[in-house]
Amino acid sequence: MIPDFLKARRPLYFIYLICFVFCAGKTTRPPAGTEPGFSRAAANVATFPEGADKTLPEVKKFTHEDIVFYAWSKDFARGHAILFEIESTKSLSGLSLLVNNRELKLVRGDGCLFALFANSPDTKRLKNDIEIRRDGARVTGFEIPVVQLEYPIAKSKLTVSNFSNATKPASKETLEWIEESRKKKIKAFVSVDENFLTSEIRYPRDEHKITSPFHIKRVYERFKMVKGKKKKLPGKTSFHGGTDLKGLTGAPIFAIADGVVNLSDHLFYDGKVVILDHGYGVLSGYLHQSELLVKNGERVKAGQLLGKTGATGMVQGPHLHIFLNIHGVKTDPLSFLVLPIRPAK
Repeated sequence: MIPDFLKARRPLYFIYLICFVFCAGKTTRPPAGTEPGFSRAAANVATFPEGADKTLPEVKKFTHEDIVFYAWSKDFARGHAILFEIESTKSLSGLSLLVNNRELKLVRGDGCLFALFANSPDTKRLKNDIEIRRDGARVTGFEIPVVQLEYPIAKSKLTVSNFSNATKPASKETLEWIEESRKKKIKAFVSVDENFLTSEIRYPRDEHKITSPFHIKRVYERFKMVKGKKKKLPGKTSFHGGTDLKGLTGAPIFAIADGVVNLSDHLFYDGKVVILDHGYGVLSGYLHQSELLVKNGERVKAGQLLGKTGATGMVQGPHLHIFLNIHGVKTDPLSFLVLPIRPAK
């Protein structure tokens, strides 16, 4: 029950009610210095549609001499996005960040350096090894456990219109379209060394219903027609590279964050698709649209209308398939939406 004196401040009450987090050990309140981050996250999730997960992220805080290090994530699980932040009471100059011996490109934010990272959904790692260096010399290191989230397996095979029917070989025109689509998509996955992200994060639909979750294992039916009857062929197994959200044909699709349109086109398998570059290896994609409303090279803002849901490409019906890639790692796009990214400098 909410006390009377807090009813007038109900949104703020819920911000702090949810902010029970872990910080290199158990605690019952947010670590000092994380309050602005929780405020940014709370402001963003407040715009999400009814039914969407509005739980604020977890945070881990580590300190060493002049260094303060934060790690934010939905739950630090396999397949989920992580935001790393470095602050210093001395200077941010010369600092670098390595995760599992791989250096991440740091972006200058408001009072910090930050970088995005993602645990692979297939990783066998039980922890991520974090190392901070200054002018090439090791300053300190930390370990962050990887939560071993188990992903679902579809109970039945999927039949996807003519894509499951192998009776007739593809025409020359179709094969050329497939190859052209492949080349365009490869080109669209090249991210520039420039940050477009701001603290504004938005939900990609105006309603929430997941029709197929991220990284679910699915088997696509394959068959050919012989004398008017289906002859089964070995099915094709795949892991869902994004998240499917309900949307009837014509429903709006919104950019989850600021970015640049790397691709707005009609591809063979993806249908009408928009791919956004958010900078430094972070890209999001919006597939199977009925109508595209942005053009290649266009700058877009978080929450901007990109197009309308549809059933183009390899689909069973109209919906939005949204994907997120962070440094080449397929990531649950909904896990990104809760991260409290600071404005870049």
